[in-house]
Amino acid sequence: MNNGDRQDASFLDKNRSRLWFGSGLIQFLTAELKDFPGRRVAAFRLFIVSLTIALVSQALHVPPLGAIALLICLSYDAYANAGQSLMFGIRQLGYIIVTTLLSVLTLMLAGNEAWLLLPLSFVIMAAALFHARLTAWPTGIALWYSVAVLYGPSDPEQGVYNALWNIPIIGVLAIGSWTVVHLAIKPQDPLKLLKASIAEQLAAVESILSTRLADSGVMIHDRAITTLSSPGSFGKVIGLLANAELIHPATHKRHDTYLALLLEIDGLRQMVLWLEQVLAAEYRAQPMTQEKLDVYLALQSACAALRQGVEASRDVSGQVETLLADEVLHRYSLQTHPSLLTAIWRAQLRIASLLYDLHQPAPRPDMKALEDETDAKETDGWFPARFGYEFWARHADSLQFGIKFSLGAILCTLIIESLAWPGINTAIPTCLVAAQTSLGADYRLSLLRLSGAAIGGLCAYFYVLVFQSQLDTIAGFVLATAPFWAMAAWISSGSERIAYLGRQLGFSFALFVLHDFGPVADLYLPRDRVIGILLGVIVMGVIDYALWPRRSIGLARHHGAAALHALAGFTSRLPDLSLLLKHTLPLRLAAEKDLTAARDLVMHAVLEPDAGSVDKANERTALSQVLEAAENLSGLLQIRRRYRLLSGQQFSRFPDELQQYSRAFDAALANDLENAARVLQGEPQEAGMEAADIHALLKQSYTEHHRIDSLPSDLAMEWELRFMLDQQIIERVEHIQQSALDAVSYRPKVGSAMD
Repeated sequence: MNNGDRQDASFLDKNRSRLWFGSGLIQFLTAELKDFPGRRVAAFRLFIVSLTIALVSQALHVPPLGAIALLICLSYDAYANAGQSLMFGIRQLGYIIVTTLLSVLTLMLAGNEAWLLLPLSFVIMAAALFHARLTAWPTGIALWYSVAVLYGPSDPEQGVYNALWNIPIIGVLAIGSWTVVHLAIKPQDPLKLLKASIAEQLAAVESILSTRLADSGVMIHDRAITTLSSPGSFGKVIGLLANAELIHPATHKRHDTYLALLLEIDGLRQMVLWLEQVLAAEYRAQPMTQEKLDVYLALQSACAALRQGVEASRDVSGQVETLLADEVLHRYSLQTHPSLLTAIWRAQLRIASLLYDLHQPAPRPDMKALEDETDAKETDGWFPARFGYEFWARHADSLQFGIKFSLGAILCTLIIESLAWPGINTAIPTCLVAAQTSLGADYRLSLLRLSGAAIGGLCAYFYVLVFQSQLDTIAGFVLATAPFWAMAAWISSGSERIAYLGRQLGFSFALFVLHDFGPVADLYLPRDRVIGILLGVIVMGVIDYALWPRRSIGLARHHGAAALHALAGFTSRLPDLSLLLKHTLPLRLAAEKDLTAARDLVMHAVLEPDAGSVDKANERTALSQVLEAAENLSGLLQIRRRYRLLSGQQFSRFPDELQQYSRAFDAALANDLENAARVLQGEPQEAGMEAADIHALLKQSYTEHHRIDSLPSDLAMEWELRFMLDQQIIERVEHIQQSALDAVSYRPKVGSAMD
């Protein structure tokens, strides 16, 4: 990267708004408050839940609990399907029981001994936060525990009452109403969503094949036009499968079959999309031979049949096998010459076979195999892994996370008690709610929390001055507060970039109008709430810098390196198709998860101190280029792996020299990716051969063995596509290596603890 590039990157980054994700405030609000059908349903659900909690809290004379219950319900996913809602509700209710028991036992053992209560609470909250970080679950246990125990540590009897009654009431009121509403208002069956996702991907493949046929003048009626699935969507589809298994237990018996099916369809989509992207316009304009046209017609018809079978939940394997007869393919592609169209052909046959398996009676579990597996697990070792050093070394960051934020809550408790100002006790949950992965994420959430509290307080004042004096019935209360619940619900149903502001707006407004039964006279409540939040933000800001600070850019580098390590695993050649699911799925999910986390962290890095400096801006730009290239490379490596397994390649029959070059090329790619990961982590590189040089020898060996120069144009083009795929992989790897070096060059020469 030259100096001109540095100047351009820094100039562009300086002109990006640090608070509004690279846009102005108006553009940000326009995008985040945008209306669409799905958001209307989600917002309506949250509105009904909010209104229900407000009515119940007023009717049963438990207003203070209503505000906390409303914050909880606004914090959950408004777009959750039926399985996700049920899973979330059951799990959170279990956490409420655990929290109640912990709170009561703590107060019984140490309620009258402050010197023991605070350290014990510190340990419990740290453990709860550690568990939440490991499971990627909300910090509910720590938050509810702090409300019951730390809100009034000098009054243990009231604390026991709060733990025995308030926590269960809050849980039932919030989680119960949230779950019931989500299961009652347009509930979404996760199995139907899963089938719709599968059909959508098949429709996208069908559309591309139809476009290729249209290039040769073949008109396809009722052509399926749809958008391809977005990057990072594969993990969400796997999540739909988990949700479907909860609602439909029979689906769990087909778990492995569904996983294999989802992986096959994802691979088919990637191959066809890549083919669509690499074919040049002049090549498309050339007429197809009749043999090649027959292959495309069979592929398009088979894909349409697969899509219709998924949509209608019927077995179409026989129809697909008839369409994809081997003689049609062999008239175009010789069995001794692998091709991309052969890989696409075989992929559709595998999908048809898996769909056939889904429509057969579920096989009985092999009890002997289960017993053998159980015995193997028991003999692995009697010592649990969580008690070993390796477990804690691997999760040291999560342990630091729990210690740091629980310490903030304890410090805020001491400050509130020393000032004898219980009105600012919102500082305690602020420390726990603001518990995020990095400084940048902490700051962004803190800003949203503070802004939402301020706006909610202003709404509360407006309600008191304009509406309250004119209302004297519960119906009037509902009509007057409904617009504010609707506003909070609409903002909370937005993306994570703004949703938290809506949650805090609703909580602040509820804390004010639901503080007591009847008219509100305590106008100091919004002021104290904002002061408490500001205190929590300041305390956590100081602790973040003093104790194990986690900079977003440093964590992004670590996640980027982890993704590159996963991608290096894709370079190896699998011996047969039986290992495709077992070996590919974990790598696929791990790479996607780390790349997504790294992108989010780079986005959060713009809020951190010194983020506006030229070096920091250029480092973010270089790291973003690494992540973008890695995401593209992930798809290319998966296509290459499927090509090897499905294209008819008979690797064992190739000359020894060719096999040697192929293995050396795999090793060179893996070494380059591992070196790029080491660079991001600040470690020295290991020497290795240049992948481009080895590929030149491999290409020459393929050309000589298969006599590519003498092949018909279509088969020669198939080999050009194969070599083009390798060349694109080499270019992406080289780009990743260079961008990783650029990202490191912008870092300070002396290591900083902040990273």
